[in-house]
Amino acid sequence: MWRIRLLDNLIQAATWMAGGLLILTILAVFYYLFAESQYAFRREFPFGFRIALQSPNSEYRDEVSMDPTASLLAAHREGTDELDDAEDATRLPPHDELASMQPLVTATAQTADPAQLRSDELFRDSMRAPKRAEQGERFLLLAFATPAYDGDTMELAWEPDVSFDPAYAPYEFRLRLIRAPEGVRIDPIEIDLNRQPKGRIALPVWKARRQEEWLRGYLFELEARPTTSTTWATIQQFLKPDWAPTILYARFGMLPLLLATLLITALSMLFATPLGIAAAVYLSEQASSRVREWFKPILEILAAIPTVVLGYFGVMLIAPWLQRLFAEGLQLTSGRGLLATALMMTVFILPTIISLSEDALRAVPNSLREGAEALGLTLAERIRLVILPAAKSGLIAALLLGVARVMGETMIVWILSGGTPTMPDFSSPTAALGTLVKPTRGVPDTIAIEMGNVEFESPHYGHLFLLGLTLFVLTLGINLLGFVYRKRAQLQL
Repeated sequence: MWRIRLLDNLIQAATWMAGGLLILTILAVFYYLFAESQYAFRREFPFGFRIALQSPNSEYRDEVSMDPTASLLAAHREGTDELDDAEDATRLPPHDELASMQPLVTATAQTADPAQLRSDELFRDSMRAPKRAEQGERFLLLAFATPAYDGDTMELAWEPDVSFDPAYAPYEFRLRLIRAPEGVRIDPIEIDLNRQPKGRIALPVWKARRQEEWLRGYLFELEARPTTSTTWATIQQFLKPDWAPTILYARFGMLPLLLATLLITALSMLFATPLGIAAAVYLSEQASSRVREWFKPILEILAAIPTVVLGYFGVMLIAPWLQRLFAEGLQLTSGRGLLATALMMTVFILPTIISLSEDALRAVPNSLREGAEALGLTLAERIRLVILPAAKSGLIAALLLGVARVMGETMIVWILSGGTPTMPDFSSPTAALGTLVKPTRGVPDTIAIEMGNVEFESPHYGHLFLLGLTLFVLTLGINLLGFVYRKRAQLQL
């Protein structure tokens, strides 16, 4: 007797230890993801504008970024060393040389104090180190014409630097005139660059006759005024619809990645739910023991196929078929995309859904089946009116586990999705179809693709862990919901 009691105690202790180890592992994973994601909040926010003084008929009127005389006022990683070699190369030449090269001039300086401006320390561009959201920045910009300019009017034109979008910066940008040349009458100028990131404004012509007069021209100030904290700005950007972490003005919006993952999950479950439950009903209620003996090993073999094999099977067969099917209407260059990924995900989760759904159906007491049969219900009526409602909680738990598996799967998505973060577009039937068959990228494969090349403890590194934390919380929540439904099914039966 004491041996039986000892064995029971050992089993109970082992059970508690396994449960404690599981909880400890979950907490450790959560803590690790949370700790590493803190690097996402240790970031600076770069920005940049190009500003040029142009004639009204300038060939660069619509593209200031193409104007070789435009000044770049920027705070980004290339300006970390403040006055670097590239910036030093843009130092303004002597007046005579400048007048022969450039009739309209914009110039800037390293200082933000107008009293410290010097004509021999002016540059075409100013690149500074980016700062946190709580810290602002100010640039001074001089604008003047040289004697070589023979026009009656001139215009100050501005636009964001290439790949920069003011909507992604936690600043209020203002371009204001703080001093006009002596003798020039002009209304006050203050432009909200957040609302009007690109534009132009006419200025009365004023010419600098010699280098000492450069400082007497139009003096503008570009101010980046803080509007929020770095933490809140990081969260706001994380919820935006653009993921481009490697460009100069990096964007870390997870929305296209999360929506792609959710769409892949939804499509997979749309395909797998009717197939899985129908197969489970057949195995539980209609199939002979011989069929069941053959079908079960097939399911186990299908479940044992490595996901990398399923992924490349999809690349070799499913993707080319989809490309041929939609190539003419949508001009596809590859069949890899959301639909191809969802189809292979369906194959991936079918064994899980069928097995768990069959277990839920077979757990329904035979007394319910016998009672329904005694009432004269047909097999279809017994399944629809008695067995499926009785097994509802177990079936929901099976489907939730399938959802969690799809959301966390990496290899199939990595191989088949196409690797291009894009926002879904359902504005028209053609756009919706394009969303389904064109390349996309989800959360798991983004982490796998980019983690190997990211700089350790950089903001990009932190955002990848923030993506991992988001995915972990979602899948953990779905699994816990599935556990609740499984417990409910056990209590009901």
